[in-house]
Amino acid sequence: MQRPEASFATPEVTQAARALGLAIKQARLARNRTRKDFAERAHISPATLDRLEHGDVAVRMGAWFAALQAANLLPLLEKLSNPDADTLGRVEREKRRAGAMRKNAYPVKPGASDDDYDF
Repeated sequence: MQRPEASFATPEVTQAARALGLAIKQARLARNRTRKDFAERAHISPATLDRLEHGDVAVRMGAWFAALQAANLLPLLEKLSNPDADTLGRVEREKRRAGAMRKNAYPVKPGASDDDYDF
């Protein structure tokens, strides 16, 4: 039976999951690991590993991370955890910060100088 999560995946997400699954499979084969051995090392079932290698988007994120760790590919995700790597997000954060900054929290009355309020 088809899992409902797969019906919500965009073509881009499906393509990315397939590419990531293929990378996990290639890493497993490069290390001469059987599906059973690799699945044991990742603490997932061989059936889950098979679904991962085929890019099933319905597999839980924890299983993806476990497989990436077993394949020594987890460090490649480190860049994603850096908020500054998201250039659009960084620009939006800077816009919000600039908008949140008020020019003067306590405006000076017309005709008065800043020195009038100095104690």
